Amino acid sequence: MEPVISIVFSLCMFVNGSLDGHMMTDGLSKCLKAKREAERNLSQGRANVIRYECGQVTAELRPDAEGNLKIYKIIEDKYGN
Repeated sequence: MEPVISIVFSLCMFVNGSLDGHMMTDGLSKCLKAKREAERNLSQGRANVIRYECGQVTAELRPDAEGNLKIYKIIEDKYGN
């Protein structure tokens, strides 16, 4: 299967101001739920500043080992990256 370019909702993780990870979600409400869970699981004494944001991004999607589409690369987002 070839890569697909699509606009999807993504939970993005920023570490010290730089995009460090992303996860495709099924809509804004599921993204916000995942964001709340991730923020609850952050350790309190960490050295890095970690911030989570939900939003629509234009991404290159590729299938994983099971054939499910996952974000391979974010092409454009609302954060200016």
